[in-house]
Amino acid sequence: MTPEEREKALSQLPPARRAQIEQRLQNFEKLPPAVQERRLDRLERLNSLPPKRRNEVRRSMNQLQNLPDDRKRAINQELRRMSVMPDDERQAYMNTEEFRNRFSPDEQRMVGNLAEILPPKE
Repeated sequence: MTPEEREKALSQLPPARRAQIEQRLQNFEKLPPAVQERRLDRLERLNSLPPKRRNEVRRSMNQLQNLPDDRKRAINQELRRMSVMPDDERQAYMNTEEFRNRFSPDEQRMVGNLAEILPPKE
C-alpha cells in the first residue's frame, strides 16, 4: 500500500481505531525483514482459509494469548518444531501418544488450528 493509500484508508476510521492500527503498523515496521515476511505469509494463509476455518484459527490465536506463560511457551515451541515438518508428518505427529500426553484436548485443538497457517514443507 502506498503512503497515500494507507492515509486514505486510515482517515476513514474512528480516531481510537486509527491510533491502534497505526501503532500496530509501527511495531510491524520495526521487525526484521525475515520476521515481517513470515508474519505476512501466515496472514496470507489465514486469509486464504474458508471463513469458518479462519474464525476458528483466529479464536485459537486469541486463546493462545490468554494462556499462562508456561503453556504459551510450550505451544509456541511445539509450533516451531512442527514448522519444519511436512503437512502429513504434522498430522501423524499430532496423533501420537507423546503429543496427546503433553497437551490438553483444548491445547491440541489450538495447535491443530494454528498449524494450518504454518508454511508448507515438502
